[in-house]
Amino acid sequence: MSTLVFGATSTIGNALIENLLKRGQKVVAAGRDHQKLDQLAAKFSVATQIIDLSQPETFQSAVAFTIDKFGKLDGVVNLIGSLYLNNCSQTSFEDWQEVIDVNLNSCFHVLKASLKPMQKTGGSIVFVTSVASEIGMSNHEAIAAAKAGVAGLARAAAASYSNRNIRVNCVAPGFTVTEMTRKIWENDQSRQLSESMNPLGTLGEPQYISSCISWLLDEENKWVNGQVISVDGGMSTVLPKPRARLSS
Repeated sequence: MSTLVFGATSTIGNALIENLLKRGQKVVAAGRDHQKLDQLAAKFSVATQIIDLSQPETFQSAVAFTIDKFGKLDGVVNLIGSLYLNNCSQTSFEDWQEVIDVNLNSCFHVLKASLKPMQKTGGSIVFVTSVASEIGMSNHEAIAAAKAGVAGLARAAAASYSNRNIRVNCVAPGFTVTEMTRKIWENDQSRQLSESMNPLGTLGEPQYISSCISWLLDEENKWVNGQVISVDGGMSTVLPKPRARLSS
């Protein structure tokens, strides 16, 4: 089974590639940072491809490269994303556009590039949304809108291409410890606040997200389609309960 991972140099991307390789899958890692891709290639011995959000044809090239290398494209994952926290009144239109471009438009480019070959062979496409698109969270207007758009895009595409045996699903993480969120979890006060908002009282780990993505890619789960699966410790559905005092 061959999988193309966009945004592969991210923390979750590293965890996902490690997970997929352990499952015996063939992987191509795509990203925009030459140096990080070289490090990834050295770490996992995977082929890499450079992409550019402003050049949609680079997404098509990455898909073509994967097919040329492995004969077919079974799975595609888009981990391209950003973290922008600000309320609407403090968000410039330029900032808004950038959030939409990175988080939503990247999914359109990935989908557009992947569909043509997959319509002949079938396959699984996985996007990443956010708990912020499931519940209202302050200072998340732009990212919540973008990620909600990703979920809508995935569901519509799942309906449009189900007759071609193409599955499109999303994983919606809660607050996860990654390089992108470092400024938050390294600060004791903000980390404790984030933990207190979660029913399990903890932050997510990259492997929690990568495991769910790998599960969605697996052919054994081919009846899962058009879903947004929350991996957030219950944050989107469960109110936190005061922490119990554990007896010694």
